[in-house]
Amino acid sequence: MRALGRLKPGWYVLILLLLYALVTTGGWRRDVVALRELRLEVASGAVPVAAAGVAAAPGDAELLAPASVATPSTPLAADTGLWFPVPGARVPTDDDHLPGAERAYRSGVSEGFVFWPESAGRFIVFGTPVIAVGDGRVVRVDEPYAELDRDGWDTLLEDVADGATDAELDRLRGRQVWLELGDGRVVRYGHLSGVRAGLDEGQRVARGRVIGYVGNSGTLDGVLGRTGNPRLHFEIRDGDGFVGAGLDPDGVRLLASSLFTGP
Repeated sequence: MRALGRLKPGWYVLILLLLYALVTTGGWRRDVVALRELRLEVASGAVPVAAAGVAAAPGDAELLAPASVATPSTPLAADTGLWFPVPGARVPTDDDHLPGAERAYRSGVSEGFVFWPESAGRFIVFGTPVIAVGDGRVVRVDEPYAELDRDGWDTLLEDVADGATDAELDRLRGRQVWLELGDGRVVRYGHLSGVRAGLDEGQRVARGRVIGYVGNSGTLDGVLGRTGNPRLHFEIRDGDGFVGAGLDPDGVRLLASSLFTGP
């Protein structure tokens, strides 16, 4: 204590500055580590980040991808848990919007989930972003895309009245993006109003990345150039069949409870 008492005032200032430097250096190192971890999470798709130049619909909370499409260098993981293609959505509450629902106009059934504003559990408008439900490889991108004219649409409906071929179903889905997941399943996004800029066949995308936008292509509204009745048609294909085939609505919902894990 007597030794400290003999110190000049300038030494006290120097000691305090050294203590301050030690504390701030330790905090800076922790911040660097935290920033590095956050960057890794964003790169892996675990943390969505805001996109530049994309207008999100209310309620999206800027859950968008970077302007460029992610291209992971690691092999695709066979992760069976899927995110909802519209963030914040839920399994449709309307039985008519589930796989297996009757489609009388073409003497068939729906082969996917249809996310409509009134039954999807969240606010959906024309242009709402849709995301990759899992890590995958892009196998189809319909860009550019041209709608049928009204005569062509009427002819298509006449042709499918007794059942639609694969090519006709393809036309009815409108603008599409298909992803092949790591486990071999293929997911199809239909009725899109647009495709994410820069998205090309063969690219790998991480779960959570924006790949397109809700629309009404392949419907009468799309043919007429209107933006009404937006929806996302979403299929999960396993081999030659679609997930949900042959199940009643309760069975589809039970299956969906194990298919979709968020967000």
